[in-house]
Amino acid sequence: MPPARLCARALACIRGDYLVFRGLDFAASAGEVWQIEGANGVGKTSLLRLLAGLSTPAAGSVSWRAQPLPAARETLQRELLYLGHLPAVTGLLSAAENLDYLRRLSGASTHCSVAVALQRVGLPGNDPVPAQRLSAGQRQRLALARFVLLQAPLWIMDEPLTALDALGRAAVAQLLVEHAGRGGIAVVCTHQALTLPPGLLHSFRLADVIPT
Repeated sequence: MPPARLCARALACIRGDYLVFRGLDFAASAGEVWQIEGANGVGKTSLLRLLAGLSTPAAGSVSWRAQPLPAARETLQRELLYLGHLPAVTGLLSAAENLDYLRRLSGASTHCSVAVALQRVGLPGNDPVPAQRLSAGQRQRLALARFVLLQAPLWIMDEPLTALDALGRAAVAQLLVEHAGRGGIAVVCTHQALTLPPGLLHSFRLADVIPT
């Protein structure tokens, strides 16, 4: 299998009848963490959805492991963990039940147990409280526990620091360091600065490719 590498070539995005960006080239390789920067409304979430294969570009192409979409879609979806604006939490299930359900649904290999994954993000491993009673920060931690639990070479994360306190933000930074150390790729959009070791974090400013 070709090495893990996510590429975009001459990518264009249209939202409604508005050209959001065009001519975008991007490449992320194993062991890299990329932060997508730019002002509100420039298309950061749209770019992440294109890279994740959740939207179709108006022009250009996205490829995973040297194979373009849509031919690589099945492989990409199998090897991708995606975090959107909503934490994808089922309110009637406990934190552990939510995580176990996602584990069984994905069919992916795991790094650890559900209880350990929850503890890594600062949640108790056996609390029976329904997720609908968790705070916004706790629900975000639950969404991030999936990244601890499941083995996936590609992480795409839209605002992973939302509603997190300083300890939560530090936990996300540590997860990204460990993921890159395993040879993983992470593409992250966040309004808050990521604190990572020098040389690990790469940045891509989307404003540079906005059409004039």
